[in-house]
Parts: sequence; structure tokens; C-alpha cells
Amino acid sequence: MFSDSNLYATMTNSITRTQTSKATNLANLKAGPAGSQTGSAMEFNLERHEHSIVGTDIAKPGDMVELGSSGSRMPHLAIYLGYYGDRNHFYASNGTWNMSRGFSSPFLVSNFAKPQELEPILSKLSADATLQDFEKMKEEESGPSREDAKVLIDRMDAFRAETESVYQRNLTKLDAAHKLLSYQHRFRYMSLFQMADALLPNSMRVKGEVSPAALYAIHVALTRVEFGFRPISSSRALHRRDQLYEIFPQDQTNLVEKVNLLARHYILAMARSRIPGNDELENAWLTKFIEQARTAVKNSRKIREITPYGILKPSNGGTIPKPEWLRISKDVIRFLELWASYGLFEASARLHSNGAMILRAIGMYDDMPLNQTTAWTFLQEIGHIMPWEVPSRYKVRFPGTEIVPGAGLKREEPSIETSRRTDIAADARQDVSSPVFCIDAASTRVIDDGISVERTEKKDEFWIHVHAADPASGIEPNSELCKYMELVPDNIYLAGHFQAMLPAELGGNDGDYASKSLIEQYSLQKDCPALTFSAKVNRRGDVFDYKIEPSTLRNVVYMEPEDVSRFCLEPQPKLARGTELAVGQKRGESDYEPERKMVLANDLDQAQQEDVLLLYELTKAIKDKRLEKGAWPYFFPRPAVTVQFDVTQPTASDDEIAIPADPYIHVGMESSNGSALVSNSMVLAGEIAARWCAERQISVPYRRDANMGVREQEALAYARGELYPLIAKGIEPNMSQRAELSRLTGGIELAAQPGPYFLLGLNMYAKATSPLRRFGDLILHWQVHAALAHERARGGGRLEPARDSDDVDATMAFSQAQLAETLPLLQLREKLGRAVSRGASDWILMAVARAWQHDGNLPERIVFTVDMQLREGLLGHLDLFGLDAIMDADGLDGRALIKDVKVADRFEVALADVNVHAGQILVKALGRIETAGKQDGGATAQ
Repeated sequence: MFSDSNLYATMTNSITRTQTSKATNLANLKAGPAGSQTGSAMEFNLERHEHSIVGTDIAKPGDMVELGSSGSRMPHLAIYLGYYGDRNHFYASNGTWNMSRGFSSPFLVSNFAKPQELEPILSKLSADATLQDFEKMKEEESGPSREDAKVLIDRMDAFRAETESVYQRNLTKLDAAHKLLSYQHRFRYMSLFQMADALLPNSMRVKGEVSPAALYAIHVALTRVEFGFRPISSSRALHRRDQLYEIFPQDQTNLVEKVNLLARHYILAMARSRIPGNDELENAWLTKFIEQARTAVKNSRKIREITPYGILKPSNGGTIPKPEWLRISKDVIRFLELWASYGLFEASARLHSNGAMILRAIGMYDDMPLNQTTAWTFLQEIGHIMPWEVPSRYKVRFPGTEIVPGAGLKREEPSIETSRRTDIAADARQDVSSPVFCIDAASTRVIDDGISVERTEKKDEFWIHVHAADPASGIEPNSELCKYMELVPDNIYLAGHFQAMLPAELGGNDGDYASKSLIEQYSLQKDCPALTFSAKVNRRGDVFDYKIEPSTLRNVVYMEPEDVSRFCLEPQPKLARGTELAVGQKRGESDYEPERKMVLANDLDQAQQEDVLLLYELTKAIKDKRLEKGAWPYFFPRPAVTVQFDVTQPTASDDEIAIPADPYIHVGMESSNGSALVSNSMVLAGEIAARWCAERQISVPYRRDANMGVREQEALAYARGELYPLIAKGIEPNMSQRAELSRLTGGIELAAQPGPYFLLGLNMYAKATSPLRRFGDLILHWQVHAALAHERARGGGRLEPARDSDDVDATMAFSQAQLAETLPLLQLREKLGRAVSRGASDWILMAVARAWQHDGNLPERIVFTVDMQLREGLLGHLDLFGLDAIMDADGLDGRALIKDVKVADRFEVALADVNVHAGQILVKALGRIETAGKQDGGATAQ
């Protein structure tokens, strides 16, 4: 039976529990689609060479949002009040004041309530109050009352009434929305605005715009369809066009309905089977699938044992018979895949019962919960997916792509030949004969940036040149290849499932370029084209001038970042002990041999060594200038996952499925953050690119604070007063602290106009140095090349916005109108890509589960730190790679009452359950750690 508590999983009992508006508990709000959380903390990642600091959308006081609890079928409208005491606060339309640490709203109306309408409620909420103060206020019912919120409740009721009126007037089309909007075989992606064009009459528009209530009526219609629509993004404001809905194809909805009918018929047949002589159950279509499924599971268990952890017990591999599935069986398997893998069913959907019924009927999972984790295990046992498949890959779907089990993403192949053009800058390239240092790991196959230095006539002034690969010079914008790369706009670095924006083999057998793929052609090497971003600087970090030029590199030197870091005497991070875990059989080192010659810093000639040291000194001085403006000073190492697969497949006949041995998984902490010389140079290039384009008023994907610096002084004071002192002591700020800084800056957004980027300490910024693996960089390169070509055609004069305003947009590769449509979707896809990359946590959970149950090599001591107190239990993280964990009342084991536990309290714990499919760890307390004074050294376990 499903739990009434929403502490453990996304699927809770919302069928038999009370669903009155007053009974609904909004204390733990529903999570949104992967990669689209609203109000959660910002993510801090360090990419290979440059900072990628990504903020999420944040509601503002007065915004009206739709909220849903993970234990409820009934959503509520609510007014967002603000963030106080480490919680988001809302006043809901049911007359209740609610708090939640994080939330995701699929629908939001900006500035719904006026500041004066919020005042009666906000006067009851002190910005200085703690979480405990607010909890006490809720218990004593001394918080905002219905009388305080009467105006807001009346306005929300009026909004809902208007919504219902729109719904009733357009009932026929809205109730048939899926039939009218869906394709037969392909997913479709539409915004509410696009749906309004198809579902609502023109008379519903006021001055050409659809009202928020009308849009909400469409949204309500979509949510009433159990299986057919799914929001895949959450935008800050209703008017944003990147608020997309995924519309499932008709063949999938028909399949789900078919299995629903099969399940209903099977249940009726079971009931009638008690009648003597009734053979309806034997002849039921679902019975035929059950017979095949039982046989397949029994065959699997001959070589692999089952576990309750969302994975099968590790084995050395083998073969299982390949079932000849009936058509009806394939349909049921597809249904189970949709249910267990893709997360397409709402937590409150009745369709979950069909999956549970099918698992019960199979009769092979009597001692396991009949939920999606068990269905995932079933798919592993029958060979439909590999036993080490990464569940997170299925939770995120890129528009226009298909997920390939065990592999990557499938896109329709573009025409390479028609997407090429002759070098747009062929006659304008500058020869670069000085050494260009390309600093990448030897295993890196895409070399898209390098650095060089040029001395000037002044002893204290130098040109730093950052050379980026230049595929934009030979690829047509708006071509098939352009649209192909836009679908996956960033390389996805998920172990075992690497997905390139531009695959290494693409273009290798095309026309006159048959000898080289696009990656081979444009990766930096001797005599290759580049786009060079240059800054004239001094040793104090001042930037006097900058320029962008096409170039040809004549002398490329390949080096490794760790070697450069050691040579420059760069400080290295101190790693915590016990942060390494390995399971499985290691199968030797990678057999990849880089084709390029790697050079050690000590083997450079004296002039080259002096160049490297000078570049390090200059880029460090530039970073110091950014630190003075509040830039984030240091990024702590993150867990790094390495996966090795067994390349020797078991010998299998045509009627067998080969199951290789389980992969070797190694989890450790990053040994370093790479080379500061490289990361600082890449940020400098991004600043140059932004300033160069901004002074010409060229639209490119600028990255900026969403609040546009409005609260910059508050952010600076908070960072310097609260966060940066911790970092200086080697203490990483927690999620709540980082979230507070994100609220002050607004998080990071893509925009066609520049703005400040607080965490980099820059007035403007645009990524520019990785056009072979980031589509946003490629857009910038196309725009820059178009501007340079126009300037050359005019005789070398720079584009002047005041004089050439009509020419600028007309001569660009992408017009302002195009980018206005492109950038929101690009930001969405980038967000989805980061969500997939976070699937590395699945590998970590697999390693932990295997180490716990089979290899026995977990650390002897695991510490759980409390991050959040709920009525049902405690949420926190482990000192094991920072993994999130849950400790419920049973897990406390009588060592404390939940109400007596505070945030930051610590317990020594043992693992109680690891669910790889659900991404969840339960722990049991072994002892409470009491800290003497402020020193961890005084900690003792009770």
C-alpha cells in the first residue's frame, strides 16, 4: 500500500486519503520536471575550463503560483510572500499560510498582488524570525489569518471563477485538447500561447493578448488528462514562451488505454474464475503476457539474483534465452517502461494501479513493493534494459530527440554538405606564429581553445590571446547541421553515456571532406583556423583594449592542466579522507592513445616556460580584480565517477541475449579544478566577447543576473559577510546559504542584451571558447563573423549602432527576433542537459548499493548531517560524497525525538536502504554526535 507520507517517494496515497482543501498539507511541495525546479538553490559547477554558475527561476512577492503537494490530487492557487527563515512562504486560496523549502510551480502570474495587498500578511512575518519561530506560530495559529488575506483570497477566487467561465465556454475543444493537438507517432512541444491559438477563439483575446485566466483554463484542461501532457519547464513569468508542454503521441496514449482495458478485463476474469467451468482467465490476453514474463524472469534468475535496491545482484555475465514476445506482451512491456522509466504519470494518477496489478499477476515479486522500482527491476530481468542502466536518463527528454537504451540520444542526421560554406574569413586571417598552449587532459579528443601571449613595446603591457576553434567560419547558420546541434546544445558528460553536441564521426565521409570529420577538421592543431579573443593588459590586471580577429595557428603546444598547475605552483585543494569507493573488477587502463604529442612544462624551452608563467601571472591578476568586485573565490571539488565496461561480450546465439559482466565503478573526489590559467583565460575571453558585441549592439547569448544588479550591494555584503569567510576556512557554504545569494542576484539567465554577472565579478559576460561543444558559443561566433565580414566590406570601419542601426540586424546571422525565440529554448535545453549530467549520482548510488550489500568496502563511519526537519522525519546529507539521505522516526531508533533535532545536528549512521531507481537513501542512527565547543575534534558518539 502507498504511504500517506510524502517523505519517502514521489508516489503517495492520494486515492483513499481525504482530499478536502483544508486537509491538504502543503509542507512538502511537489517537485517539478527534472531540471526545472523553482526556488531551489543555485547550482555551482566548474566546467572543464570556465565557470558555469546556473541560477533557477525565483518567484517574487506578489506572484500568484499554482502549488501541489506530493500527497494530494488537488492543486491550489497561492500568493508567494517571500523567503524568510530558510523557507518559502505562501498564502493559499484555501485560507492557509504555508511554508516550503523548495517548490515548483507549473503556472505563475507575475505581480498578481500589489504591495499594499500583501502588507497585512507580511506584517505578521518578521524577516528576522527563525524557522522555529515560524513553526511555533503555525502551532499556535498566530500567523497570517484569513482576515489578513481577505483581499488576496477574493482575487484568487475571482481568477478561478474567470478561469472556470472560460473553460465552460470552450468545453468541447478543451476537453478534446489532446486529440486536437497531438501527433500520431511523434511527441509535440507547445507553449500555452500556441495552444491558445488552436483551442480558443480570437474573441478571447484582448488587444491581441490572451488573458492569464484563459491560459490557466488551458493549463487546467491539460492537468485533467491523466496521461497526455507534461510540463517540461518552469518559467519565472507567464509571458515567457519557454514554458513548454510535452504532448504525448496518440500511439502512446492509445497503448496506455489498451493496457488499462486489458488490466480491467483480467481483474474481472479473476473474479469470474471462481465460477466452476469458467475459463475466461486462462484465455485472457494479459495471461499470455504473464506466462511469457514468468519464463523470462526465471531464466534471468539462473544467472543473476534479484535485489530490492533497483539493481540486480552483480554477476560475471552470461546469456539468457531471447523471448519471442507476442504483440500483446510488447505492448505491456512498453507500458511498464513508460510507467517505471520515464516518469510520465502524475503521482496521483489512477494508472499506477495498473502497473502494480501487472506485477502482482506476474507473481515473481511477492516480497517487494509493487511500485515503479520493482517494474524497473523487471525490465532488467527480461533483458529490456541493462541491469546498470542509469534511471535519470529517462526522466529528461530533449525536444526532438529519442532516448536510446544503453546509449545516448538519437537525432535525425543532417545533410553535412549543404550545411557547409567556404571560409567566411579566408582572406582576413592573421598568422599566429607564437606558441599557442592548448591545455587539456591527454584523453580529451575535442581541443577547442588555446592561449598565447604577445609582448608590446611597453615593458608592463601585454596582449593575452585566447584562441577558440572556428567551425562557424565553415558552417552555415540556420542550416540543417545548425538545427541538429541546437537539439543537444551542450556536450553531456555522463559516464557511460557521453553525448556530444557535434559527434566526433559526423562529416567524416562527406564530399570533399571525406578524410576528416568536422571535429578533426576544426579542433585546434597546426595550420588550423581559429577565432582569437585578445585583451591588452598589465601586471596589475587592468584591461586597456580588446579585439576579436580570425586567425591561423602555426605553432600549437599540447599540455595537461595538472602539469601546468604544478609548474605554476598553483595551490591545490585539500581533499577529505575516505572519499573514494570502487566496486567491480577493474579492467586495465584506457587503451586510448592521443594522436597529438603532449609536452611537459619542464620540457618546454626557456622562452615558452616564461610565456606560461607570464600568462599565469597576468590571468591571476585579472581574476584578483574580479574578486574585488565580489566574484566567487573558489569552487570545491565534486565527486568524479569513472565507469569501465567489460568489452568482452559473452558468446550468444541468435536466440539468446548476451549480458556482460557488471561494470567497474570508481567514485572519488576531483583531484583538482584543472588549471587556473585556463579557467581565468576563458572567463577573460567571455568578457571580451560580451564587450565587443555590446558596443556594436549585437544580440548574442549573454549570461547575466536576472535581477540586473538591482540588489548588487546586498549580494556583495552577504557574500563577503557570510559566505566568503567560510570559503577562506575551507568550509563549503550550504545549500540554504547559496540559495540566499541566488535570491539576491536573481540567478543566471540567457538574454539578448548584456547585464552584470555578480558571481564572476563582471559587468557583462558571454561564453565564447567552446563552439565545438556548446551551441551558445557557436551562435556568438556566427554573429561575430557576420559583423567582421560587414566591417571588412565597409572598408574596415567598425559598426556604429547610432549610424548603422538598420545594417546591424540585417547583416547578422541571427536577427534579434530570431534570438528572442531561440534563447529561451536554448536555456531550457541547457537546463535539461545539466539535469542529465547529474545522473552521475545514479552511478554513485549503484556503487554504494553494491559496496554495502556485496563488496563490503563502505567506509567504517558514515555521518548524517540534518538539513531539514519534517514531521515525518529528517532530511540531510552524508559525508559520503555529499549524498542526500532520509532518517525517519524508525531510523532515529529512539535516540531522539524528531522535534528535538535541529538543523546541522549530526548522527553516526548505518545504511538502512538504498534505492537506485528512486535515487533515495534511508539511514538508521547508531549514535548522536555531540560536539564539544566548536571543534569537531571534541565530537563523541552516544
